[in-house]
Amino acid sequence: MAEYHWNGVGLTVPDDWEPVILERDGLTLGSGSRPLCELKWRTVAGGFSFEKHLKRLAKGHKDAAVRAVDDDEPPASWREAVESLGYSGLRVRSFVWQAGGHRGMGAALHGPGSGLAALVQFFMHDQGDEGAETLASTVLASLRDHTVSRAEASDPACRRTVPFCMFGLRGRVPAAFVLDSFSFRPGHYSVRYWRPRNPGRSGGTAPGKGPGTRLTFERFAPASVLLKGRELAEWAAATLADPPPAGLAVAGSAGAGSSGAVSWNGLAATSPGRRLLRRESHARGRVWTPPGTNHILAVTATGADPVADAPFAAMVESYELV
Repeated sequence: MAEYHWNGVGLTVPDDWEPVILERDGLTLGSGSRPLCELKWRTVAGGFSFEKHLKRLAKGHKDAAVRAVDDDEPPASWREAVESLGYSGLRVRSFVWQAGGHRGMGAALHGPGSGLAALVQFFMHDQGDEGAETLASTVLASLRDHTVSRAEASDPACRRTVPFCMFGLRGRVPAAFVLDSFSFRPGHYSVRYWRPRNPGRSGGTAPGKGPGTRLTFERFAPASVLLKGRELAEWAAATLADPPPAGLAVAGSAGAGSSGAVSWNGLAATSPGRRLLRRESHARGRVWTPPGTNHILAVTATGADPVADAPFAAMVESYELV
């Protein structure tokens, strides 16, 4: 089974299910050309109506008949999955849909404590495929809510971290950071997070706007080609999204084309005026080639506020290839 954790939500699925569509708050998994599972989510404040959620689903799929089902109507495996999610604190309302020769089953979910509102549906390509229903139930039961409430994210004493796992990369991010942008292109993967300087006052401000700190996880390949005739520090300065600032010492050693690690930490921009206005810029990072691989991994943090030693070390330690 393969795990996917993305922007506050996690699922465990069969190994041959792969992401075919990835959005900031959405994920579609499939096998070959067939979509098998679609998951969309957001966070809401206050009350939540399952009826309104399902009406929006039906309105968006006018060619399908969408129907909420009673708790005792789905198969036993599905009912057990719903019960297990209830134990985790999620409220669940199941539904089924039919469109021509296709059908599906799914659930609307709400986490009263976290504010998560999610919709997951499974596509049944064979009308009487009980095995598909059992598999869908297993995947549903694996759903995990990693959503961070605004109060928790703005609490300076919060030490919670949130996992991400996508396309062979895995790591953990402090709860105060929110997903900003991402890119998965051949040879270069990048996942970027953002922490506003004042999380409790940021309101609806988009990630990356205003004073804050940018956290970037990157993966490059093949290292043997990228580092040919170049030292790791030289390559990092020329290639990373947030390279080590000019004039900031880079520690560590890695000869041309060899494995190793380099790191930096300090002020990227400072002056008496910047200090007075709290507009200094801090930068730290670590770049390394994991032993036995042909990849380069990098974690960088740049912005208005420094990332302390302990959380940065924990992020670096958590970041790995899977």
